[in-house]
Amino acid sequence: MNSPGSCNLCATWGTITGSGLCYECRSGRYERAKGGLREAVCRRCGWPGIVGADSTCRGCRIAVRLGQDPAWMHAEFERRALPAGRPLQLAVRIEGLALNSNPLRHRAATGPRQKLAPWYRGRVPPALDDPMVCVEEVPGQLGLFAPWPRTFTRAHGKRIRGRTIPDFPEVQAVLKEMAAERRVGQTWHFHTEEGARLALAARPPDERLVHPETLAVLPQMAPTLHEAPKRAGLLAPPRPRLVPSWMSAGLGSCRECPAWANERDQRCAPCLDWGADRQMAPCHRCDRLLPLRDDHCRRCVLTVAETDYDLDGIRLEGGDQLWFGGPLAPHSREGGLYGRRRLQRKRRETIRASRAARPVSEHLALPGQLELFHLPREWTRTTPTGPDPGRPDPAERFLTHIKSRGWDTGRMSGSIRTLRVLLAHLGADAPLPQEDVRLIARRKHFHGACVINYLRVSGRLAPDRHSDAALARARHLADTAPAPFRGPLNRWIDVLCGTAQRPSRPLAPSTICSYLRLAAPPLRTWHEDGVTDLRAVTRTHIEQALEPVQGEAAKSRATALRSLFRALKREKLIFRDPARAISVTTAVVLPRPLADDMLRGTLDRLPNPRDRLSFVLTAVHALSTHDQRHLLLDDLDQSRATLRVRRTGKPVHTVYLDELTYRLARQWLAERHRRWPATTSPYLLVTAHTATDDTRPPVTIEAINKTLRAHGHQAGRLRVDRILNEAQHTDDPLHLIRLFGLSPRTAMKYIHAAHPHRSQSDPIMS
Repeated sequence: MNSPGSCNLCATWGTITGSGLCYECRSGRYERAKGGLREAVCRRCGWPGIVGADSTCRGCRIAVRLGQDPAWMHAEFERRALPAGRPLQLAVRIEGLALNSNPLRHRAATGPRQKLAPWYRGRVPPALDDPMVCVEEVPGQLGLFAPWPRTFTRAHGKRIRGRTIPDFPEVQAVLKEMAAERRVGQTWHFHTEEGARLALAARPPDERLVHPETLAVLPQMAPTLHEAPKRAGLLAPPRPRLVPSWMSAGLGSCRECPAWANERDQRCAPCLDWGADRQMAPCHRCDRLLPLRDDHCRRCVLTVAETDYDLDGIRLEGGDQLWFGGPLAPHSREGGLYGRRRLQRKRRETIRASRAARPVSEHLALPGQLELFHLPREWTRTTPTGPDPGRPDPAERFLTHIKSRGWDTGRMSGSIRTLRVLLAHLGADAPLPQEDVRLIARRKHFHGACVINYLRVSGRLAPDRHSDAALARARHLADTAPAPFRGPLNRWIDVLCGTAQRPSRPLAPSTICSYLRLAAPPLRTWHEDGVTDLRAVTRTHIEQALEPVQGEAAKSRATALRSLFRALKREKLIFRDPARAISVTTAVVLPRPLADDMLRGTLDRLPNPRDRLSFVLTAVHALSTHDQRHLLLDDLDQSRATLRVRRTGKPVHTVYLDELTYRLARQWLAERHRRWPATTSPYLLVTAHTATDDTRPPVTIEAINKTLRAHGHQAGRLRVDRILNEAQHTDDPLHLIRLFGLSPRTAMKYIHAAHPHRSQSDPIMS
């Protein structure tokens, strides 16, 4: 039922509804239009209710807007908080007259400061004089105690803007002249006036001059405020420094530093601590018998550190600058001077000035110039440098490359530092050898892998002059062989490398080196027996060379000799191949299963998703390390839960993923995208090295086997155990061929190992 009364929300007098609210508050227009309402205590009147964004109720905002509380408005302008409990004048609601209740600020009083509305700034009363700031004293009255040191802030200057201060117009005129001389704006003049007002207001009542000690406690611009009273003739001379009685007990200086310490002892406290655990010896600088550190006494260490980069001109010719002792003495520590920031600043300024006076590098190489002979550079003493001011950053393109790949610049600081040192000493137009990048990367806080990749992609990398180590050892074995065999052996190496007259598929350098090492002993034996030409080698010679060894060693040596004579026959250096019909009988080792308790709990102990996925692919789906290294990202079909395995010379094998493998694959893909979102590697399994390498190499076998070996497993043995376990449940080789993609011969080997009693010899075939 409607009745006259006061609204519970806005405190206006008028017709209210049965809920105790006026029509405007009850209709909800205020809530929808203003928003940000909550139930709290108003910070002005102190009554609980609904407050807005500025923590005031609607009645208080109406009262402030009607001009009923100018002190509150002035406090809002000065950003000061007044205590709650201020009176609230009730307003009368008149039909057709709406009272404005917008918040005074759009945020709470504790938030960042915001500008007030124009209507609000126009109603702010003139600046007041806060009697609590720089309290006026009675002239001629002596103080009972010494004046306490003041601490001024910028707010204190604002609170006495309305005070009339003697001699302030003179200082204000001087500040205007200084502003014109320095060509500064109104903001500088505004801040200096507040400081000058505080300096003049802090004067004793019987004095007209400003003491320099007062200017030291001003919040800002103390040097400027020291110059303004001086020009106006209002600056008092500095008072003499008074030495306390406890410091004047004995006059003299330390006999070691020699700092003026005014102490009774002949040695100051820092020198006593310095010589506590050091031996006496002649100083290399002053030749005095004193305790030394790095062959220098304490005074020489401090002097050298202070005058190392003498920008202030304090170094004396033929002597050293003395200093005070006690609390004013410089302190030292093992790492250097206490207060090292100032010395570091001097060092940086000196280095910056020296760089500006010289070219980018004294070792710049001319583009296109040929070197007379090659010598490896020494990079251990190169100082890490940053980009010179005023000069383009030599690593700017590398930074752009890093950002385009989505890498973290902070983690690439070692690579950026390496490229800057390299370009600063070799020049941007000179070829950048890969050898120098690796030499710089050997130092601490330097990295070279990403730099080599970037230079290779941009076409600015000069490859290493050194060949592969394994291939170099193979050439060395060929050159140290008996003289009649050196030519054929080098031709054999050319065939294995694919660089002979007829093209062929090259083998790995480690395989070539292994072949040379296996063929070296028979060649030496034949030369000792009088064979001077490989065309004279017969089948009997090869059989005699295989007699001293047995088993796998005999099989490996026979393989190397067959490769040698097949290559010589291919190059038409011999008429017939004597090793063509040679065969070596070796025992066939059947696969054996692993113990049942070896695999228990291994999946839970693996550290990251990639290792868990690799373990499941090996132990469940019997994929070898070679298959896992060459799995492409496109081979994983998540919609069908399949994985295609591509093998050279064989059809594509499709692996149907179970629930565990599918979940681990999805976890690894999420981790791969999180760590390397911009990688260009097409392979499913990547590492931190292969993901950032622009040449996009596959992961190494070591990356897959390292974690498994840490838990006592081998990828090959896990694969054999999985296939053998499947063969024990079936004697159908076609099932193994379809499930694991094996060859018929390999499938039959596992069938024979799993069912030896069924592998009886066929009497008809025998």
